[in-house]
Amino acid sequence: MAYCTNCLDGPFDASGVVMRWGDPDGGAFLVSGQVWGESNLIGRPAIFDMPVGKGHVVAFNFNPLHRDLNRGDQRLLWNAIINWRQILQRKPASP
Repeated sequence: MAYCTNCLDGPFDASGVVMRWGDPDGGAFLVSGQVWGESNLIGRPAIFDMPVGKGHVVAFNFNPLHRDLNRGDQRLLWNAIINWRQILQRKPASP
């Protein structure tokens, strides 16, 4: 396990991180609208894929079905549901 300076205190296993908040190159976090506390989100995990037993848990740090506020977020959830076989074939990253 590695320690992540952008995460909560304690050990953090980054092998299951699928997507992080923000642009790693420092691009704009928000194009239009409002956001509060973006400095608390940038660099933190947004989607996890963690093996559990014989399966996987795909966890979102946001609600991809929340009232169509972010058009297209629901596609991330549908992608995980439709492609479950590929998710199960994914090999865990070496520590």
